[in-house]
Amino acid sequence: MAALGPAPIVVVGGGITGLSAAHRLVEWFAARGSPPSVVLLEADDRAGGQIRTERHGDFLFEGGPDALVAQKPAGIALCERLGLGPELRELGGQKVRTQVLHRGRLHRVPDGFVMMAPTRLGPVFRSSLFTWRGKLRMACEPFVPRRPGDREDESLDAFVTRRFGREVLDRIAEPVMAGLFTADAQRMSMRLTMPRFLDLEVEHGSVTRGMRLLAGGAAPLRPFGHGTGRAGFVAVTGGLSRIVEALLARLPKTCVRTGARAIGVVAEPSTGAWSVRLETGEMLKASAVVLAVPADKAAQIVRAHDGPLADELGRLDYASCATVNVAYRRADVGARLDGFGFFVPRTEGLPILACSYVSEKFEGRAPSGTAVFRAFLGGATRPHALDADDAGLIGQTHGVLRRILSIAGDPIVSRVYRFPRAMPQFPVGAQAWLDEVRARAATHSGLFLAGSIRGAFGLPDCIRSGEEAADGAAAFLDRSQRAAAPATAVPGSSGWVANQANQKA
Repeated sequence: MAALGPAPIVVVGGGITGLSAAHRLVEWFAARGSPPSVVLLEADDRAGGQIRTERHGDFLFEGGPDALVAQKPAGIALCERLGLGPELRELGGQKVRTQVLHRGRLHRVPDGFVMMAPTRLGPVFRSSLFTWRGKLRMACEPFVPRRPGDREDESLDAFVTRRFGREVLDRIAEPVMAGLFTADAQRMSMRLTMPRFLDLEVEHGSVTRGMRLLAGGAAPLRPFGHGTGRAGFVAVTGGLSRIVEALLARLPKTCVRTGARAIGVVAEPSTGAWSVRLETGEMLKASAVVLAVPADKAAQIVRAHDGPLADELGRLDYASCATVNVAYRRADVGARLDGFGFFVPRTEGLPILACSYVSEKFEGRAPSGTAVFRAFLGGATRPHALDADDAGLIGQTHGVLRRILSIAGDPIVSRVYRFPRAMPQFPVGAQAWLDEVRARAATHSGLFLAGSIRGAFGLPDCIRSGEEAADGAAAFLDRSQRAAAPATAVPGSSGWVANQANQKA
């Protein structure tokens, strides 16, 4: 193979996935004693993607995600490498409790519920959320036959109804999952979103039995299937934009190009290098390309190079959503704020999916004497809620909160954040689609995919996916340079990649 020369590795997409990939590559170049040869292209005028932290006077608002899942290690590990360890705050204690709206009233989720499954029946029997028929159906879960071994995946709706009954689906699982994944329970893949519950059924014959065994042993409960063993969520004191700021500070100023929309990539067989075409007509040479963009954008970019891959990428659907931050005078809020917020089942017929009590959940994000709430709207189950303009979304949110939380006054501050086609929707059987995309992309040396097009959902998964794609690109560059100059050693490069792989394992 001809020498690849000085062409950089090009990362397309400046959200958290692309930023994590670019940062990982800068770490790799530094470990081998070489100047970083990385270019990150972001079509928007800012990097950071869905992470949007804004200060409005004495209020600190998060537009997008507001915390990291503690159980998934990639997010916390990145923060610690960036020097943000002292700014991490675990969200826990008594207020970690959650409520669910049922027939217009808030009910506390029984203690011991993990996502969709009870680990203790006592709190369930004392709960006002379920009927006695629903409680007895839950208690019978250990006697429900396990699913056939050849059924690798199942929808949330089918799985929860089969194992725990309809009440658990309607009153816990569907609202919680719709709030977290903005997904439709009838289509949502358990294998890609909550694989641990599927595995517990197979391993123990009962989800409840398996979770009790885990709770009583040394192994932590891991509903997402892997992790650190830490429970709950972790926030960054100054908001999640601190992660974006720290990543940008670690990248060379010439590395990040905002307002640079990539529209195509083509490989050059004679050199092994890639060409990346920008919307302006500019062509960039690249030794490798990392695509860290949504599926529809990735499909457009690769279409000229591989039409069938583009067709496969185009099959992934996304849902739109919005968040509405509203602040009130605390004296105007008549309800007791129990826990961190509440979820809203679809059966309630309301436009919001969930509401977070921001001023209860985080310290120092609202002035004394105020209460801040953050509502989630849209998703796969309430798409028409987003047809309203910003004033309409604020009005919808205020109308719901005023009734549920007995709010007397109008908002003193409000802010709307919209995320069109931002939330990937992984239907039952999506693992086969991911395998096909992965196999097709692997036929193109030097092309690496990251983010939702590799099954990532949520910040820790996106960070992990970006770093894994970067490791692949670094290993590819190392092999290519060694093949071009076999007599020349490249200090530290392959060993660094192997070390990173060992740390992840």
